[in-house]
Amino acid sequence: MLLDTYQQQERFWLKTLFGAPSREGLQVFRGEFVVLEGELKASTGKRTPPKAVLKQAVMVGDESQLKMVVGNFSSIDELPEFVARFHDVLAPECRPVLFIDNVAESAEVEIQGHPYVLIQHSDGVVWNALTECCYLDKQDLKGLSGEDKVIRVFEALADYRPGLPSRDLETMLATKTEAKRTTWGAV
Repeated sequence: MLLDTYQQQERFWLKTLFGAPSREGLQVFRGEFVVLEGELKASTGKRTPPKAVLKQAVMVGDESQLKMVVGNFSSIDELPEFVARFHDVLAPECRPVLFIDNVAESAEVEIQGHPYVLIQHSDGVVWNALTECCYLDKQDLKGLSGEDKVIRVFEALADYRPGLPSRDLETMLATKTEAKRTTWGAV
């Protein structure tokens, strides 16, 4: 399975959930997904922290393709790195939904013939925003395993039509803001 390969490549920086749902032939992942690795230090044989991470990632994969990709980038500058490394493994029906801290506006962007949904998002939890986009509430997910909750969102996302303006990636990169994620929690 493709997500097993990513685990072997140490692309799971932080793993909240990883496993097989009740639906055959799929795997799900929730956590931090390494897009661009840190440099390998020759003296220790260990890597520096990743240079680009899809935070709060929610992914569904099969044997060879990513069926769903959702997560948060701190900067839209990380998106080209994602496209360069993972565009070829996106399933034809996969429409990545990326919550990005510093985009000037939410938009749909076509990159190499593939639609991406970019949503302005500088605070909050991606999972909550995602379930809102899919019009799902806690009752819809009650009694399901963690893996099956991801599959339920995956199925609902197939009907998601954001109605956002269409932009090209160059425009989105040129109009980025200086916004940073609002931090919260214990200090």
